[in-house]
Amino acid sequence: MEALAVNEGAVLVEAALVLPVMILVVMGIIEFGFAFASSTTSTGSSRSGARLGAAAYATAGTIPANQQAAADQIADTVSADLVGLTSADPVGMLIYRVDKSSNDGAPVGGFPVDNNLTTCTTDCIRYEWDGTEMAYASGAWPSPDACGMELDSIGVYVLAKHNYITGMIGDHVYVHGVTVMRLEPLPSDQCSGSGT
Repeated sequence: MEALAVNEGAVLVEAALVLPVMILVVMGIIEFGFAFASSTTSTGSSRSGARLGAAAYATAGTIPANQQAAADQIADTVSADLVGLTSADPVGMLIYRVDKSSNDGAPVGGFPVDNNLTTCTTDCIRYEWDGTEMAYASGAWPSPDACGMELDSIGVYVLAKHNYITGMIGDHVYVHGVTVMRLEPLPSDQCSGSGT
């Protein structure tokens, strides 16, 4: 009986040592899973916006009101997809012309630094989350090239603030999704007067 009591004591000591480590590992897996889900939702919303933008933005032509309406449709599509975020808050988004010299689909001047969406200033439209949807903040892309041999590409960058549940590894982390697609070419009769 004495040997059995010693073994039970050793098991309890081992359990006391292993249990906190196991709880930390499980909580880390849960935190990572929720952060990954937020990142995936952000990427999915940028993909929906870019898909619509590739077809709709070039057809808006160079008329500012039509361009703004097309950009607003893209923002509405992104907003609808961001409803799926469970532990993150949307921050904003960019609709931009991809820098043709960029290898990673970045806008002119590069991707936002330190989660500051105001760094994109050339051929870039910025939206901010107003609590329910993406609202226009600033910028324009006045003349998208959807004629000729080298078509412009449209990029949609979505930024969200993922809030950690336990706070064991911090309060929050910013996640983003980026999708780049080439603009759909316009029919030749719409390009004939453009000179490209």
